[in-house]
Amino acid sequence: MDLAVVSLGLMDPLYTAFGWVMRVLYDVIGNYGLVIVVFTIVLRGLMIPLGINQQKSTLKQQALAGEIAEIKRLYPDDKNKQSELQMELYKHHGASPVAGCLPAIIQLIIIWPIFRIIQAPLKYIMNVPNESLEKIGQYLQQMTDSSGNALISESAAKAASTMNIPVLNALEANASALAEVVNEGLIRLDQMINVDFLGINLGLTPTYKPNLLFGADKWTYLPLLFIPLLVLGTTLIQMKISRLTMVNRKQKAVERERDKKNPARAGQNQQDSTESMMKSMNIIMPIFMLWTTFTFPAAMGLYWIVGNIMMILQSVIIYFLFTRRLEKTGLNLPDQKTEIKSAKTEVAH
Repeated sequence: MDLAVVSLGLMDPLYTAFGWVMRVLYDVIGNYGLVIVVFTIVLRGLMIPLGINQQKSTLKQQALAGEIAEIKRLYPDDKNKQSELQMELYKHHGASPVAGCLPAIIQLIIIWPIFRIIQAPLKYIMNVPNESLEKIGQYLQQMTDSSGNALISESAAKAASTMNIPVLNALEANASALAEVVNEGLIRLDQMINVDFLGINLGLTPTYKPNLLFGADKWTYLPLLFIPLLVLGTTLIQMKISRLTMVNRKQKAVERERDKKNPARAGQNQQDSTESMMKSMNIIMPIFMLWTTFTFPAAMGLYWIVGNIMMILQSVIIYFLFTRRLEKTGLNLPDQKTEIKSAKTEVAH
């Protein structure tokens, strides 16, 4: 628990920075959905250079595959020596084994602030103090609607400072409650966020429960179902495009066919760490995205949809502007095999 608190504390600057940027965008655009769209485009656009470096590093690793295979042949039983020589080889040619993983790692880091901001837009975007949110939560719990039900539940009132959406929805649905908290100075009218986007309430959470989809509020929840469907569809398309624009994809397909015909060749080719990570992410990410889409407010799903579209465009742009050209011309790596030569000398002696 202490470690989790420390980790979240380290990300506080990201919460503040992301929240400030989204507030500036909201002041200019005035629409919460468009703010998420623009913010996601800018964030993903800044990551394009990392994608280019990833492709270059992958090409370098593949160009060095023959030398790495030679190292393994010379030291089949000495894993430490293999690792040492491989690292020297990568360093000499400017190839980083972790470059292919870096974009994915950064995405995992920045997703936590996105989670928190989408759960608490009043706190992080509109800068409503925790104390005010807690008092608003307590007040809304004590107030009842026309049916005699509390405007928000006890659990929602207790979590008002970290999960603002129930508070925001209750205030938007009850003008008298909004007027009261404004008069008390707990929140200003210009701190309220309009979460409606294209007829969809981005503050609500998509659901698969039939009683909500086909009940009295069906016209509220049925449109929300488009969010997870679009998340899944754009994710599958993005993964397909990533495979089609993968570095040296044709060469890899040929090598796999050769390995099938000649099992003795299997395992001789250097395993591409980027390809391995992509295979894992192709399984994990769709599941993770769908889980968050059905767990968080619909704004989270909008973030995934725009992010997937940006990833599709990034893959296509990087392939046609950089990867295809580098595949044709090569990287012109220096023909220096000092490490291999020294290794052969050691074996000879």
